[in-house]
Amino acid sequence: MQSSNKLQQTWLVTTWEFMHFFKWKQEVISKLIMIGIALVVLLWQYIKDEQAPHYTIAIHGSDIALSNSDSFTFITAKKPLTQLKVDLVDEEKLNAILSLKVNEQGVSELTVLSKDKQAWLADLQHNLHQQFSLIYADNLGLAPEQLMVLKQPVTFKNHYLDTAIKADDSPAKTTAIGMILLLAVGVFTSFGQLFISVTGEKQQRVTEQLYSRISPQTWIDGKILGQMLHALKAMVTATITASLGYAFATVIISGNPLDFSMIDWTLLPWLLLFAIAGVYLCTAFMAAIAAAIDDPNHSAKTSIMLLPLLPMVISFITMDSASGWALTFLSYFPITSFVAMPVRMSLIELPIWQPILSLALILALCLWIRTAAARLFKMGMTMYGKEPSMKDMLKWTFKES
Repeated sequence: MQSSNKLQQTWLVTTWEFMHFFKWKQEVISKLIMIGIALVVLLWQYIKDEQAPHYTIAIHGSDIALSNSDSFTFITAKKPLTQLKVDLVDEEKLNAILSLKVNEQGVSELTVLSKDKQAWLADLQHNLHQQFSLIYADNLGLAPEQLMVLKQPVTFKNHYLDTAIKADDSPAKTTAIGMILLLAVGVFTSFGQLFISVTGEKQQRVTEQLYSRISPQTWIDGKILGQMLHALKAMVTATITASLGYAFATVIISGNPLDFSMIDWTLLPWLLLFAIAGVYLCTAFMAAIAAAIDDPNHSAKTSIMLLPLLPMVISFITMDSASGWALTFLSYFPITSFVAMPVRMSLIELPIWQPILSLALILALCLWIRTAAARLFKMGMTMYGKEPSMKDMLKWTFKES
């Protein structure tokens, strides 16, 4: 019965902590905006004109013949350049002027005149580069096949004797980097809200009054779970926003079909487990540190709350040496394994026991930090006028004074 009562109290604190920062009207509006963007992307694929626009380019200063393409038609203009500029401004049939300067060696200068800056000018430049490369090759007596050989870049491929290392173009690496960024979003979300929530409650002595009805362990459990939900919500929102942005850029701007092949779907369940454990660990740590802050405007302990970002930075730095001892150690060290092990899994094929062992170690740390955070939270929230020293805080992590 007592256990059931504690669970009810923990859930009560969790829901209160979550709803304290959850504004459902703003959430509904933001989600409707996201849905609207998604509908625009989907509808654009059906209503866009399948025929690519066509542009007419006038060639001035040379009788050189350029090949037409699906997007560009090249015509030789006999008019003076000043008259062509007038036609470019007044007429819609002419889209650009290609002004050439020719000497004994051939075309020495090429200038494109357009009414304003347009996206298709980059396509025109690419088209002209290809055509003039063939013209120069013909003047030098080179066949098109010989020119292609000269332009062919050298292909480099990395092969490793260690067959466990994944290919450089594996989608798992992109997935792991995305997870690191999402974890940073979750940590920053928890940092901001915990800082406001805990320091505000301490200054108003709200928590001190509740200790008579709710134990510090129940209170900190509820706050951690509530902020975890906020962090996970922020991570999901960031994922949806990034996906919609990618879809918008791919479908509407580039005109290409959606392609999510850069995601390693088999790695996602592991990423989710490590992300949940990591967010819990970081949230518990930050809640305990926030309770020790007496003056949020001048406390040096505020910077300590950002320490959970350090594992992400270190893992990102060491990920280029996937087989190195540093990343291997970090993937088992519980404080950093919630980031390092998923990164290592994205780079190397690991036996199943390694991520299981790493996850077990971080879960054991979460169980310990849960009780340590409760002790720190209880002692920190009842101290007023001065902040506890680092020595006191280290002592409280193991036992109450």
